[in-house]
Amino acid sequence: MPKLYRRAAATELSHLTTLGGPLVVSNLAVVSMGVTDTIVAGRAGEVDLAGLALGSSIWAVCAVTLIGLLAAVSPVVAHLRGARDEPGCARQLQQALWIALIGGLVVVGALLAVPWWSQWIDTEEPVRRVMQQYLLALATGTLPFAMGTALRGYCEGMGRVRPVMRIYLAAAVLNIPLDILMVFGAGPVPAMGGAGCGWATSLVSWSIAAALFWHAGSDPAYHSLKLRLLPPRPHWPTQRHLLAVGLPVCIGAASEVTFFASLTVLLAPYGATIVAAHQIGLSIGSIFYLVALALAQALSIRTAQLLGQNRPKRARFTSAVGVGSGLLYALATGVLLIALRYPFVLAYTANTDIIAVATNLLLLCAAFQLVDVAQAMSWGALRGYRDTRVPMVLQMFSYWLVGLSSAYWLGENLWGVYGYWTGLCIGLGVASILLGLRLRRTSHKAIPAT
Repeated sequence: MPKLYRRAAATELSHLTTLGGPLVVSNLAVVSMGVTDTIVAGRAGEVDLAGLALGSSIWAVCAVTLIGLLAAVSPVVAHLRGARDEPGCARQLQQALWIALIGGLVVVGALLAVPWWSQWIDTEEPVRRVMQQYLLALATGTLPFAMGTALRGYCEGMGRVRPVMRIYLAAAVLNIPLDILMVFGAGPVPAMGGAGCGWATSLVSWSIAAALFWHAGSDPAYHSLKLRLLPPRPHWPTQRHLLAVGLPVCIGAASEVTFFASLTVLLAPYGATIVAAHQIGLSIGSIFYLVALALAQALSIRTAQLLGQNRPKRARFTSAVGVGSGLLYALATGVLLIALRYPFVLAYTANTDIIAVATNLLLLCAAFQLVDVAQAMSWGALRGYRDTRVPMVLQMFSYWLVGLSSAYWLGENLWGVYGYWTGLCIGLGVASILLGLRLRRTSHKAIPAT
């Protein structure tokens, strides 16, 4: 590679690392809150843990939906900031807050109706009761969660990722004593069991939203932003643009989440050992994937900034560097998963039957990590180009038509749980190829003909 390109690649890697490092920490802080909930609820008893597990899986779908609806904020703001249109950046946030408000109210309505629709879930009554109380508690924190998501997207699009990182780290620390207090009680606070984790999460969501609101309203970097408790009047053209970019991201992310969730349901008849091994494999893989997801977020922001600066050739180069660095990261983590698969699994369980299956699944996890990271990086770059509709269709085709059908056929006819995971690799592999080709086409079209 010529020296000029080595230097340019090093420059872009530096930009991605500067943006991506704090995003990695923020994502891991969010995950640590879920880990804390699980550990504390597990101490309260098996029923509390089971109720929390059911409730958190339902909340995950709600959270991904809200995050997806507001996914356009970060790249759109980054694009405008690259063009030095800071008043335009402020307008995007102000209108995104309306989307957060309306979307949040819809989710609140769904959560408040949990006593009615939870009767369709086939589980023991004590477990259902914990799940209902947990989700009703989360309903009180849904609106600040949605508002905080919009504020976080604005701050990250403006390139202010370190303050966001510090806020989420503080929230992760705050979540620990709140979990213990709400689950086991102390003084005037009654013990609420697993449902207490929902109240702790809601209080943390309020704290994050308040901290982000204060930061965005007081930091001189946002001098064009005039935050009020009530945003300006809704402006439909701006909201329509945000939704045109965000809705496909929402559907694509939800299709991936439900793709993974459906495999757990399909594996349920195979017994507790197989399901436990499957969950351990996904849990370990998701930790490494979160790093790649943060890098994809950074790639989206950097690409949008360059396009806003009217530098499409540099944006295309940055996309290639981002995808390439993601592949190198996936190769490194694949080697790590293979070499340390036994210690990783032993951190979760001492059951020899589960260990035998889970360690084999981590071999397949190393393979799907490669294609999963590749598709995540391509998807991140495409969001920077605000190209989301076609990628959404490609994702749904790859996950549901190719991935799920091949997983089911291979699992039921050939290799059981290993067949399901092979199908997982196939679906993610198809997604990585199709999204990579789409990125190549989109980045080429963005360069004016000369």
